[in-house]
Amino acid sequence: MENQYIQKRIEINAPIQQVWKVFTDPEITKQLGGYYETDWKVGSSFGFRRPDGTVVTNGKLLEFQPMRIIRHSLFDEATAEAISEVTYTFEEDGTQTVLTGREDMAQPLDDAAYDDAVTGWEEALSEVKRIAEEV
Repeated sequence: MENQYIQKRIEINAPIQQVWKVFTDPEITKQLGGYYETDWKVGSSFGFRRPDGTVVTNGKLLEFQPMRIIRHSLFDEATAEAISEVTYTFEEDGTQTVLTGREDMAQPLDDAAYDDAVTGWEEALSEVKRIAEEV
């Protein structure tokens, strides 16, 4: 279905361990503007918070394989229903890491919302790349 998913891939000039830390080390993750609040156990709550604790996203951790995959749902704050699933996959390619982000929507987005979401993904992955390459 059109506008039902977004998938972006980026090559990062850093070892997989460094890219992984951007997601899992709160001190490094703060450079993304917040931190993940989770115990990293499948089935647990999974959210992104600003440094002051403000909720940015909420969901549930669906899959977790160290240095391979993080998959979680995103909930609609008003209804607490899942609106999408987000998957990050990490692959080592020599001295680089290939990071793929994918978001599968529960319902297709209209064109404007889809374009905004695509831009958000591109900016987010570029920021992960910048941070991982500087660590």
